[in-house]
Amino acid sequence: MALGEAPPNSCSDSMKSPSQRPTLSSFAVSSKGPYGGVAQLVERFGRIEEARGSIPLTSTSFRKILSRSRGGAARLSTVIFVLLISGCAQTASEGVFAGLEVDRPQIMPDPVLIDTQGQSFSMRADTKGTVRLVYFGFTSCPDICPVHLSQLSDVLARPGLPPNIKVLFVTVDPDNDTPEVMRSFLDQFSSEFIGLTGTKERLLDVQRQFSALIATSAVDENGEAGDIGHDGRVFAFAPDDLGRTQYPHPTRQTTWTRDLPILATLR
Repeated sequence: MALGEAPPNSCSDSMKSPSQRPTLSSFAVSSKGPYGGVAQLVERFGRIEEARGSIPLTSTSFRKILSRSRGGAARLSTVIFVLLISGCAQTASEGVFAGLEVDRPQIMPDPVLIDTQGQSFSMRADTKGTVRLVYFGFTSCPDICPVHLSQLSDVLARPGLPPNIKVLFVTVDPDNDTPEVMRSFLDQFSSEFIGLTGTKERLLDVQRQFSALIATSAVDENGEAGDIGHDGRVFAFAPDDLGRTQYPHPTRQTTWTRDLPILATLR
């Protein structure tokens, strides 16, 4: 996938073959530097959607669209449009996962960071046999970090969800996110969530290892640093250590409840 290219999500792409659905080619390519390419957009807007393209999660109802149409030609166009959308939905439903599938799954990286107890923590080795949900964020994030974590907390508390699921929260703000600060923040969502930190250089390297977009601080017109723009995806790895799916912001809870039991069985 080329740098800055959004994953295929148009109807024309997904209807090329009945057996195809939108996938990601491996992990999305990182900007490879704090001020390059897509990362500048993340820095500027503070949201990953602007950097990698929006993924539509809602649609206008057929009844509402039809009531706004005028004339036979408009109605015919609407019917064709709805049929095309229906075809896309049918094609997407044939995929194994509801999340963004990776067409060439890769082994989860295994960097060693520091957990909220101040101990060394190997991201892959110390979570062996579990579903790993890796997310890069920071504790003072005003929007998508609390949303992702709150949603995951709600989903994982549901009866019947597999117990072998670990949430790994890797800070992109090590100056402020001390182990103690991260533990206090994560405990608002779940005492089971794992917080990880390290040196700035180490955390940059870890983002590259996961092919995440490099987090950068937004700079206002006065040259002062503001909120940190960072990758909004959750990177999911099955117990067999392969990264099979990714989950951008926003992701429906029904997507999680559908995919997590499937991922948990892949050993």
